[in-house]
Amino acid sequence: MLFKLKNLLGKYGAAHAARLIGRYVLYTAEAYLGPGRDERAPVEELLGEIRAGGFERIILRRGSFGWHTPLFQRAQQLARALGRRGCLVLYEAAPPHDRLRGVKKLGEGLWLVDLRAPRLRQAIEKTAEDGGLPRYLMLASPESRLPPRLLDSYSGAGWTLLYDYIDALCAEIGGGGRVPRRTRALYERAMTDKSCVVIASALALQRDAARHGRKALLVENGVDCARFSDPGPLPEDLRFRTLLERGRPIVGYYGALARWLDYEALRRIAADGRFTLLLIGLRYDESFERELAGREGVVFLGPRPYGSLPAYAARCDVLLVPFRRGEVGDAASPVKLFEYMALGVPVVAGDTAECRRCRSVLIARDPEDYIRRIEQALLLRDDAAYMAGEREEALAADWLRRAETLCSALREREKIKAE
Repeated sequence: MLFKLKNLLGKYGAAHAARLIGRYVLYTAEAYLGPGRDERAPVEELLGEIRAGGFERIILRRGSFGWHTPLFQRAQQLARALGRRGCLVLYEAAPPHDRLRGVKKLGEGLWLVDLRAPRLRQAIEKTAEDGGLPRYLMLASPESRLPPRLLDSYSGAGWTLLYDYIDALCAEIGGGGRVPRRTRALYERAMTDKSCVVIASALALQRDAARHGRKALLVENGVDCARFSDPGPLPEDLRFRTLLERGRPIVGYYGALARWLDYEALRRIAADGRFTLLLIGLRYDESFERELAGREGVVFLGPRPYGSLPAYAARCDVLLVPFRRGEVGDAASPVKLFEYMALGVPVVAGDTAECRRCRSVLIARDPEDYIRRIEQALLLRDDAAYMAGEREEALAADWLRRAETLCSALREREKIKAE
């Protein structure tokens, strides 16, 4: 608990952390009450869908990464795409970002479910277990809420553990100085339990699983091409509009402001004098304040709603993935990388393993090289062949394709198991 509190204070500061804790207490208390009279109809609708069995499989995604968190990441994107590919996905609601008593339909084959109410959780799980469809308990590597005894209970009831290995296991990712005990225990279980299905978001993670004798399926991050092909109108944001009116090229980044960014390169870009460095996102740790805050040439807008990010990013001249090489950077398959490409904006990235795999990404090998690559990217905006290649890479990374990669592998596994 102290670890989580320290992490929260580091990310949000005392005032905002206090508000989040208050919301967490309130929403958790409401969730434990279970559905009231007004929430019973959606519950019956969900249970009816499970009983009808009109899906290939059921995927129960449990974890602390709530659906309505400020970062709409792999967790939500992959869940939504799996629902569209014929799975019934039950996504666990997580306070303080999700306020829910009961269940809520989010889209085709996708439900947000309150699993803190014991009776409701038991009804959902029992109905799924009685239905006969293949059942998977999906857990992501950074999330560490479920104790081993609960995993044993799911396994005993016929649920197959589906381990989504998405980040390097290191203290830097957690932001609290150490890897949580349950995160480590979940990783070790996935690497030793041969009945577990392991998927990896990056080649480095796939290789790590192989070192443990596990064959992990590569399911990289991706992009909702339909959404990012239409960025929407210019945001009603005076600071951003003022930047556009200046006419100076905007070099943009959105995402976490964290230790794994190459702050030396960012300082070099800001100091060049020809560009405006635009940063949108959350202070993940203290690194931004220490390394970059207050520098001339840097405009930090703070977090913006995920739905508005395309409108900001599409109006930048160059977009950045300024990750440093290392344990975190080389294991990262940045969602933003594919979103940038779908927007049709040239991308300059650090010399990390996953970024190097993309043909259209301009790789900067040191801080000075970032300047050269940005200059190159500004010219490529008018290069039809380059832009077509970037678009082709984005389409190949659509989340629906990523979901089908996983579904095909599960389909083959289920076929072998049934024989």
